[in-house]
Amino acid sequence: MNPYSGLLFFYLLALLLLPAVVLGLLGKSLKTYGLIFSVLMLALVFGEGGQLSALIAFYLWEGAVFLAYRRWQKKLPLWLVVPLALLPLALVKMGEVWSPFAAFRLLGISYMTFRAVEVLLNLHNETIQTLSFFQWSSFLLFFPSVPSGPIDRCRRFLSDLERKITPEEYIDLLRRGVWKLTGGAFSAIVLGGLIWQYWLAPLPDSGFLPTLSYLYGYTLFLYFNFAGSSSMAVGTGYLLGIRVPENFRQPFLSVDMKDFWARWHISLSTWLRDYVYTRFATDSLKRKRFQNPRTASYLGYLLTMMTMGVWHGLAPHYLLYGAYHSTLLCLNEALDLHWKPFKKWKRKGFGQVCCVLVTFHLFAFGLLIFSGRLF
Repeated sequence: MNPYSGLLFFYLLALLLLPAVVLGLLGKSLKTYGLIFSVLMLALVFGEGGQLSALIAFYLWEGAVFLAYRRWQKKLPLWLVVPLALLPLALVKMGEVWSPFAAFRLLGISYMTFRAVEVLLNLHNETIQTLSFFQWSSFLLFFPSVPSGPIDRCRRFLSDLERKITPEEYIDLLRRGVWKLTGGAFSAIVLGGLIWQYWLAPLPDSGFLPTLSYLYGYTLFLYFNFAGSSSMAVGTGYLLGIRVPENFRQPFLSVDMKDFWARWHISLSTWLRDYVYTRFATDSLKRKRFQNPRTASYLGYLLTMMTMGVWHGLAPHYLLYGAYHSTLLCLNEALDLHWKPFKKWKRKGFGQVCCVLVTFHLFAFGLLIFSGRLF
């Protein structure tokens, strides 16, 4: 049973959301039922997919790492616990390209792992003082965003989890949630499905014109499918009293690649910005690793986007996708710094239209790399 797809899934989703709606309309707390809902949905989806035992093993492993670090935070170095939290993800990614590890597979592990790591980083930074195992489990296993995001932040999630919602506030969440679910289903299932069935599926596997057509079709398919799935996750979260952050904000109106990554898969790009780019660049400047301060920024882009590529997988086209976007962001930075007309063009008029078109095509070509069709 694929999440957010098929009549059976939506029937079970509606059935298990009904108690949450009743509780919300009565002004009751949703945090306990929210975890019950997540556990039941995960058991149904992962049980049918044959991955329930892998999910339980992942949960126990990450739980052990969390509890150990919470108890012995001053004794356990961060450089040890973060790799331990990343280990299941590394095994799954290796299994995608190396047959001895093929037994390791788990839907949504990339999203859940980043949530687990973020908790450890918050504990290290002392931005979270106390976190119960119940709260941690609710955050890690929150079903709506397990399959394909968005990647919520722990502190923001906890503020919603512990907040008392009035019936009036819940009615607004219910209205917005149903709208998000309906719109997301139309985008992912109807529009995405039509593009795949009548545009992409009939295309030949090779040839310049079919590949060019695939470039446009795949870009639109991925947007409608991914943005729609994210919208359904946001809508489901609303019905559980959790204001899951938006993941897309009109990305095809972006005027450059920096602007694009502030609009596309926002939860992932901001996570990488905060925990990879900013940390590396800030630490490099503090330690004066490079004579030119801009070197830290350029290498930060390389490290960030290569991390994104590896997060998707270890296949060559994912790594090349990461390298491609790191190059584009470095070029973007250089143009912003050294070519004044570039900033003027992005602001208005014909120049802005050109920038939007160029940005769209740069990203679309990146998705052609990402799709593996070029290999």
